[in-house]
Amino acid sequence: MEFIKSDRPVFFFDIDNCLYPKSHNIHDMMAGLINDYFARHLQLCAEDAKMLHQRYYKDYGLAITGLALHHKVAPLEFNKEVDDALPLDDIITPNPQLRRLLADIDRTKVKLWLFTNAYITHAQRVIRLLGIEDMFEGITYCDYGKIPITCKPYTEMYRKAEIEAGASSADDCFFVDDSYLNCYHAQERGWTTAHLVEQTESEPEVKAAQYQIKELEELRRTFPWLFKGSSTQSDVPKSVNGLGVGGANGVNGVNGVHGVNGVNGVHAIDEVDGANGEYGVKGAYGVNGEFGVDGVRVDGLDSLDGVKRWNGMNGVESSFRLQGLCGKV
Repeated sequence: MEFIKSDRPVFFFDIDNCLYPKSHNIHDMMAGLINDYFARHLQLCAEDAKMLHQRYYKDYGLAITGLALHHKVAPLEFNKEVDDALPLDDIITPNPQLRRLLADIDRTKVKLWLFTNAYITHAQRVIRLLGIEDMFEGITYCDYGKIPITCKPYTEMYRKAEIEAGASSADDCFFVDDSYLNCYHAQERGWTTAHLVEQTESEPEVKAAQYQIKELEELRRTFPWLFKGSSTQSDVPKSVNGLGVGGANGVNGVNGVHGVNGVNGVHAIDEVDGANGEYGVKGAYGVNGEFGVDGVRVDGLDSLDGVKRWNGMNGVESSFRLQGLCGKV
């Protein structure tokens, strides 16, 4: 398929736990269905099913990838019994406020695009139930028809989204997601990123990106130049909380974590703050600057040693913690 370059920047929106609140508990329901699937199809006890589920999730980013590689499970069949089996019709209802927010974004200035780790059927159900299926120009999703399945926060997934949405460069990409790692790596790639941390959640000690919001309505104040009635991007702040915005040389960053948009790959590699080296001092960006190693820790979760980053090539070692991947576990 040929993708046409966009004449506008692209605003990527995550779906699960982003377009609807975490209080819906859809993530927990999905985790339960996945555990049940492991138990039934692999004839495991409940405890072993949960452990293997979590192992594959940590190793590959999606549990289904491990099932497909090691147990010859058909991803689309898995999708029918897990994602498509969720009782979303009883949980998600139209959201007029969300629709107004999206409608107020000026489409002459930016293209709206969905970006999810779910399969297309789940994504379509969610946006239909929210009453916003006509508000986006396209979607980048995890293709369960291709093994290995590419997902956030791997670099390949961000590259895929840019190509499919027709983004001319990483500098022309805006992004909002509830996942710390998804936002962190989008920020590292050069995307202008807003990390959604709901009011009921604890804020991370080190911010994932240059912007952090508690609800999507804050996008009006965060990116006012993208909304109808604003003039141009001349209102864009030159610096936000010490971060150079729009590729301003990547100077300093927040607590020395990274420069915005990572101009010339400038990162604070040794002395990455993150409290006592939690985000991986010395070698913080792992292989090719992608994932942190040597004691990666996110939101107080224990670091995972020896977890292999599997990208369809050689299983390069790069310990990291995948957390909150758009409700996919």
